[in-house]
Amino acid sequence: MKIGLVGATQAAVAGLGAPAELAAIAAPGTVIQAFPTRMPVFAHTPLEFAMQALNTTEAGVAAAAAGCDALVINSFSDYGIAALKAAVDIPVVGAAEATLRFVATLGPRFSIVTVWPPSLDYMPRQVMRDAGAEGACARIRHVGDEAVVAGSARPDGYVSALQHAEGDIVARIQAQCDAAAEQDGVDAIILGCTCMSPIAARLRSRLPILNPLAVALKVAE
Repeated sequence: MKIGLVGATQAAVAGLGAPAELAAIAAPGTVIQAFPTRMPVFAHTPLEFAMQALNTTEAGVAAAAAGCDALVINSFSDYGIAALKAAVDIPVVGAAEATLRFVATLGPRFSIVTVWPPSLDYMPRQVMRDAGAEGACARIRHVGDEAVVAGSARPDGYVSALQHAEGDIVARIQAQCDAAAEQDGVDAIILGCTCMSPIAARLRSRLPILNPLAVALKVAE
């Protein structure tokens, strides 16, 4: 089985194979190939979100043409999922879509821990509304502040530092997971960005911590 990882944010694996954390859980015989967008846009606002949806759809169509058996959208925002599902005749799995369906099997309430600031909450709230899951979300907890998305540039340095566990970023994410487990009255914690996938295994909690990219991979398989 060949799975296309569409819209990869992990620059180190763009155009290559599986990120290590996905390769470790993939079934025997599963091949994962990254298909990044040609013109990546950071979704500061709904306008850029729409542009990213078009970019992701284009990358997904290319992945299908390259012989993939299923596609995984590498974003908790599920950019362009409806258009991509209409454009190709293979399964398309959104990281958010898959995770929000799965989390309901663990209990009625969850919190999201995201590395992004409150100004970007419109994205997880939209995917939760689409999934009928917004009422089950106790809280969105933020690790990053508005400075990480200030200006018009894509915050690649911030994402790179996160994925390489530089500085105190893992400790800050862990602190928010701990707070969610102790204060939010939830049954599970969702990591609110697939850019957190490389460090997801470092996090510990008495509650399940869901890595949406890993969930989507297993659903695609």
